[in-house]
Order: sequence, then C-alpha cells, then structure tokens
Amino acid sequence: MRRILAAAGALAALVIPLGIVTGYTGSGQASVQVEPASIDAGATVVFAGTGLRPDSDRDLVLAGDGMVIDFGVIKTDATGTFSKELHIPGHVPNGTFELRAVGDETLTVPLQIAGTAAGDGGATSAAQAAVGRSTSGLESAAFLGTILALAVAGGLVAWKAERLNRTIQASRTLRETLR
Repeated sequence: MRRILAAAGALAALVIPLGIVTGYTGSGQASVQVEPASIDAGATVVFAGTGLRPDSDRDLVLAGDGMVIDFGVIKTDATGTFSKELHIPGHVPNGTFELRAVGDETLTVPLQIAGTAAGDGGATSAAQAAVGRSTSGLESAAFLGTILALAVAGGLVAWKAERLNRTIQASRTLRETLR
C-alpha cells in the first residue's frame, strides 16, 4: 500500500509540473488593437487584445510625451481576450502615444491624439487653462495671507540683520578703542 501511494505521489510530482508548464501554449499571435486610432483629447477609444494567456491580468496604460496614465487592471477571459472602453483625459497634449497592455509581456499599439476635448474652444495649453481658472474668496485670502506673512518675515530678517550689523560695528569700535 505504501509503495502504491509513493508511486502515485511520484507520478503526481512529475505530471502536475508538466501540466503547468505545458498548460498554455498560446497561439503565438498575441496582439492589441485600438479603435479609433486617431482621436481628440477627451474622447473614448476601445482597447482590445487577443491571443493572450487566459484569465490573466493586464495593466492598461497610455504612455508618451513624458507622461503615463494608468487605466487600471483588466482580466483576460477564458479565450485570452479583453476589450475595454478608455476615456482619454482632455489634458493630454497633441501627439502620438502608446496604449500598452502590460502582463507577461508588453503589447503596444499607437494612438494619435489630435486636438483637444470638444467644447473647450480649440487647442488650449495647460498654462492657458491654469491662468483662466477662477479662484474662490478663501483661496484668494489664503494666497494674500501667505504673501503678507512672507513680507513680514522678510522684514524681520532684514531688521535683525541690520541690528546684528550695528552690534558688530559697535564691537569693532570698542575693540579699536581699547587697543
């Protein structure tokens, strides 16, 4: 009985890892697509992948122009596919970016972003958007209070420096007199 159990255990030890290694062979044709391939910032695209490892996680990101936007993780289905609508933020500048599905390997597809979100009156830079932002009374008061506090602190530092300078001059004069 022990020999049968030992033989079964040895067989399981050989078969189970072999099944894990050969369980997924893949089609060798893993790919991702985006539709449409050219959009305005603020629009939505459909990002899809096929030929991937079934039931695996993929981190979806948009990368380019010195920025990376993470769209979170999606799980492939039992056939190794995924599809997700992604809203591209309106602050993304014009240019060619990459949509990436990061998992066992990284699959990419280019995405051309041409223009800005509809309704903002045309291309607007981040600096222009910041200048046009309205502030509340509390924000304005906090800003002015900070400026006032910095001015008072600067005045105190200057006053203390002048006082110290006078003390040093008096000390030198006294030292010269005592010689």
